[in-house]
Amino acid sequence: MKSQFLLYFGIILFFSSAQAQVSDTSKFNLPLLRLKNYGDSVLRGSSDSIRIINNQKFTSLVDSILQNPVSQQLSFYQANTLSVVNSEDGKFRIYNWMLPLENNTNYSYFGYLQTWDEKKQEVKLYPLKAGNYPNNDEAETMRLDPSNWYGCIYYKVIHERKKKKDYYLLLGWSPHTGITTRKVIEPLVLGVNKIAFGSPVIKTGGKAKMRMIFEYNAQATMLLRYDENLKLLRFDHLSSTDPRPESKGMYNLYGPDLSFDGLQFDHGLWYFKKDIDAKSDSNTEGKNPDMKKLRITK
Repeated sequence: MKSQFLLYFGIILFFSSAQAQVSDTSKFNLPLLRLKNYGDSVLRGSSDSIRIINNQKFTSLVDSILQNPVSQQLSFYQANTLSVVNSEDGKFRIYNWMLPLENNTNYSYFGYLQTWDEKKQEVKLYPLKAGNYPNNDEAETMRLDPSNWYGCIYYKVIHERKKKKDYYLLLGWSPHTGITTRKVIEPLVLGVNKIAFGSPVIKTGGKAKMRMIFEYNAQATMLLRYDENLKLLRFDHLSSTDPRPESKGMYNLYGPDLSFDGLQFDHGLWYFKKDIDAKSDSNTEGKNPDMKKLRITK
């Protein structure tokens, strides 16, 4: 009799918890619908002024939703404009979106980093404010923070652990102008009271980089994909279609040249590997993360 009572009590507790969770998340149905409408206008408004006004409304509403701890249970599938990525250990989420202006030739980036403190059972929210970094080489040497962020749409979080320490690597995509696109490999460091974007854990030819930035023709597609088994990040090698020295840095001429490089994780560092073999990799994930996969459009 006692065991039956405990079983009954457990079932009641389970369903009560489930119903409470549904009740908590269902109250966001209307705000998420408004978020979708604002987001559609951010991307497809008929003028820059309409897009800017709706981006302000979108930002304010995202902020208010994310202040609530229940937001961690939301998928935000209704808001196609918003990209959401999670760390596999549940310690943080990143929310990103972009504002295209001037006939989609000028892009601004916005976002939030949301962390979860298991011990304190509390959520912390960090608005991401993008700076201006026109020089890729210089940007690869900078340690940044949420108030001075590089600015992109993150589409994957790579998590490795060594000697009880977590290592996070973010993969990002960033339409830059009407003629070039960027992709970014960026370490994320979560401190007790400090967040850092960029860390000197990427080793390339004896040099340490805070992040890696790739810029290429907007009509091209660049592969950037992680192999969990090999702990290897594969990516297309980019080269210019114009061999003249003066064409260096003219990124509208750059694109994949059918060779591949990579980063290999080892003891907390990412080591650059040149001309790796990608023939055995039949998985096409990571080739086209862009608009459709990021839920930027329907």
